Amino acid sequence: MKTIPLTALLVSSVFAIPGFSQDLPEGPGKDLVIKVCTSCHGAENFTDKRNTKEDWKAVVQTMIEFGAEVNSEQAEIIVNYLTKNFGKSAVNAKVNEAVRRR
Repeated sequence: MKTIPLTALLVSSVFAIPGFSQDLPEGPGKDLVIKVCTSCHGAENFTDKRNTKEDWKAVVQTMIEFGAEVNSEQAEIIVNYLTKNFGKSAVNAKVNEAVRRR
């Protein structure tokens, strides 16, 4: 039985993270979200959330307080992207679309 060195596992996992970011939904703000948000954490930190616009504003503000470097215009673009693709209404739209296809 061969074992994979720990270094090889760590290197391969680091290179796998950006690929997930590229799978984010297309739209205005995607590049900014990849650049700003995934520079500190993986996209899974926000793709599994379903927040309202107000909730996303609070999350983005918290990230700014932790050091995310964005201006107010960029913050609004990020909030709009997250709300559209990972907001409560995004879930409802996906469910409705799936039901219509049946």
